[in-house]
Amino acid sequence: MKSITRPKSLTENVAESLRYSIVNGELSLGQALSEASLSETFNVSKTPVREALFILKQEGLIDIIPQKGSFVFKPDEKSIVELCNFRSYIEPIAIAESMKNNPQEFLESLEISIVKMEHKLKNKDFKAFLLLDGEFHESFFKHCDNSILRKSYQLVQFHIGAIRSHLTSTEEAFAEILEDHRLIYQLLSNNKLDEAQSTLKAHVLGIKSIIDTCILHN
Repeated sequence: MKSITRPKSLTENVAESLRYSIVNGELSLGQALSEASLSETFNVSKTPVREALFILKQEGLIDIIPQKGSFVFKPDEKSIVELCNFRSYIEPIAIAESMKNNPQEFLESLEISIVKMEHKLKNKDFKAFLLLDGEFHESFFKHCDNSILRKSYQLVQFHIGAIRSHLTSTEEAFAEILEDHRLIYQLLSNNKLDEAQSTLKAHVLGIKSIIDTCILHN
């Protein structure tokens, strides 16, 4: 028998839309969120909005401050450095697990992401490019067959996406990101796992140097 797909509730739909707006940069880090305005925007009552905000608070994407209101999370420099360091620990492990588990499917997914990123960069669609950047890194965990690694990444993936969308960067920097991805893919394709892991670690830690500190200290 086929399983029945339960339709999403209003709360889930609002939470999903808000989450996407935070991750793709439509909502600024630290931006105040009004329940009344969101209710009007989504054409729903305040109850699903309030519940959605609580869900995102649990995910760390929303800060709810008593007597002040709800705000998009705003990481400080220390938390971003910690996040980059965390990624530098678990992502190299994940690619090793993925290469051991299903290398062909894993490499195909990386190649597809790279091709799509090339297209978006050529068309200067930088917002879509950054979302695909996230897709490339998420592939490490989708194919690793390690539920603990996958859950660890899921705890921070939306934070990574939101911060990624607020990076101040040039077209040349986007090209460097793509070139790093190509190199990681080529090294893995040639069974040079150690080199791929070192390149990935440098790639992830290099993000710290291009973070626009203005978004952290405004």
